[in-house]
Amino acid sequence: MTYLYTRDINGAEKHMEQDNQSNAILVLKCQRRDEKAFREIVNSWEPRLYYYLRRLVENENDVWDILQETWLAVFQNIRKLQDPLKFPTWLYRIGHNKAVNLLRKENKYAQITTEHIANHYENNTTISVVKEQAEHVHKLLDKIKLAHREVLTLYFLEGFSISEMSQIIGISEGTVKSRLYYAKHKLHEALKGANHV
Repeated sequence: MTYLYTRDINGAEKHMEQDNQSNAILVLKCQRRDEKAFREIVNSWEPRLYYYLRRLVENENDVWDILQETWLAVFQNIRKLQDPLKFPTWLYRIGHNKAVNLLRKENKYAQITTEHIANHYENNTTISVVKEQAEHVHKLLDKIKLAHREVLTLYFLEGFSISEMSQIIGISEGTVKSRLYYAKHKLHEALKGANHV
C-alpha cells in the first residue's frame, strides 16, 4: 500500500485552487493595506515557504533572514501584483530570488541552463513511497543536488505546475522538466540505496 509522496494531481490542484481563491481575497485586502489580512497571509504561507527555503539554504538563521526579507518585499510590492490568483507563484519567486542572492554571495549557486534531455522527460512523474519511508524521504532531499531538490519540493510537496515552477525559478519549462526527470531518478536511486542498507 502506498501513501505519502504520491502526487495526487487532482487533489493537489483542487487544494491549490481553494488556497488561491482564499488568498486572492486576502491579497485584495492587503493591497488596501489591511494589516490583519497581511498577518493571515503570513501565518498561512510561512510554514510552507520555510520548508521550501530550508531545502535551498542550509543555515537555519539564513532561512529566517530570507523569510523576513521576503515578507518585507511582499508587503512593499503587493500593490503591484495585478492578478491576486498568482500570489503563490509570485511569493515563491520572491523567496527563490532572495535565497539565490544569498547562495551566490557564498558561491553555492550555479544556474543550470542545459535543456538537452528535456525531450526525454517522462510523462509519469509520480513517486510512491511507503508511509514509513516518508520521513526518510525528507532527509534524502537534503542529499540531492540543490536544483533537483528545489523542483521536487515545488512539484511534489507544494503542488506547483510546470508552468508555475518555470515562473518561480526563472527558467524555461523544458529546463524544469529536465530537472524533474533527473530529480525523480536521483530520489529513486537514493530510496533504493536506503532500502538495501
